[in-house]
Amino acid sequence: MNKVTEICLSVLLLITVGCGGSQEKNTSAMIRVSPPQTGVVNAMTFNVRVDTILDGFNRWSGRKQAVFETIARNGADVIGLQEALNKQVEDIRCALPQYDSYAAGRKDGKKKGESCAILYRADRFTLRDSGTFWFSDTPEKPGSKDWGSIWPRICSWVQLVEKSTGQGFYVYNVHLSVVSQNAREKSTELLARRIAARKTADPFIVMGDFNMKLDNPAMAYLQKAGMTDALQLTHPALSEDKIDHIPVSAGVTVLNAYIDQRQINGCRPSDHFPFVAKVFLANPDKKIAPLAAGTNRGRDSQYLQN
Repeated sequence: MNKVTEICLSVLLLITVGCGGSQEKNTSAMIRVSPPQTGVVNAMTFNVRVDTILDGFNRWSGRKQAVFETIARNGADVIGLQEALNKQVEDIRCALPQYDSYAAGRKDGKKKGESCAILYRADRFTLRDSGTFWFSDTPEKPGSKDWGSIWPRICSWVQLVEKSTGQGFYVYNVHLSVVSQNAREKSTELLARRIAARKTADPFIVMGDFNMKLDNPAMAYLQKAGMTDALQLTHPALSEDKIDHIPVSAGVTVLNAYIDQRQINGCRPSDHFPFVAKVFLANPDKKIAPLAAGTNRGRDSQYLQN
């Protein structure tokens, strides 16, 4: 029995057990795969928390079913995970086979250490390009860290192409320093330079755990570089205390955004709540009006709770 088979069998055995020990439905069948709207992308950023023995009963084995179902019920087209170890990414991919992924461990650029994995719907998008760089003075050196960071910090990115239209776009997924303001400022500067140097002028979405609020000077730098946070555009009064953000480029229309605070069987899937933004990529032949700030459209409210 190979490793992938063992992983899938483990997931199938555990998929019936939630935090409360109750029976759950098959996760794959629960993904809300709606007919895609051309050029419209549901983007989710989700720090799933690293698997650590320090969490006791709340470590990955006890809450991963809640993570699977949280991802499934939001039906995102593109997902940026933070803190996910290779085993966690494999578990999610096995439970949710509708997604392909790109990931690189921050320790070696392969499978060691936490990743900023990017998942994307395989039926909608083709992966054209991808890469990872380190937030350091030597960004191409795996495991490098500078500027006061305790651990290596990375940005993984992909260039995706919508199969039905040929529309390309970039997704950047980051996890910045939790302790060093200098590192956060240097990191956003490097991020902005890398985005500006992308190979094509395709629009882009940035997502991640920035470990800082929108009023931080490092976030302000991204705003000066032409990026605006999705929740700030749709629900400005609710965006002030967040540290997980989805900044988007000029030319990307934010249709709505929300934070999913729901629990499953009394279990929080992570110490972060996922943040979802529905965006429309620039297309000169079609226009979709965004929601007015503070407006709800169906389930896409600013907060989703039990």
